[in-house]
Amino acid sequence: MPLSPETIQRLTAAAETNPALKLLIALVGIHALYPHQARALPLTAIDFTRGRLTLGDIDHPLDAFTQQAAVDYIHLRHQRWPHTRNPHVFISSQTAHTRAPVTIGWMQPLLRGLPVTAQQLREDRILEEVAVTGADPQHLCAVFNITPETGLRYTRFFHPDPTDSDGVSGCDMATS
Repeated sequence: MPLSPETIQRLTAAAETNPALKLLIALVGIHALYPHQARALPLTAIDFTRGRLTLGDIDHPLDAFTQQAAVDYIHLRHQRWPHTRNPHVFISSQTAHTRAPVTIGWMQPLLRGLPVTAQQLREDRILEEVAVTGADPQHLCAVFNITPETGLRYTRFFHPDPTDSDGVSGCDMATS
């Protein structure tokens, strides 16, 4: 189910006081990164010069919200750990002096007390795209690099078709 307006308002309010949460919400809730992708995102994936987020098959323009969230978090990151060589966007006191990404144990406290998980936030973003684009599973496959089966599962939320039995007719891609 899509997130309620009240849930979105709570997320927005919480994000305004926490730069890490704000960037996490942008990466997962706007760009639909999987939570593990956001945690392990390399600094090189955010290209401020070109205004792009690139990670493997993902190549999205940076919207103003995400770009500002990234600037704010990178500034905070540099203030806290000015000499870190950790190549990941998100770091913590445990990872700042290593080359390891943050763990799920870093992410969970960020979301504690909020009415949504990172995975629910990602799913909401995909459902929003389905609603805006007219439930085109090929579009979902291309934009979010999801499998045809997953693309159809999201589109069926808006347009259930009980007679559809092949499960993959909407997408020609075979990516995951």
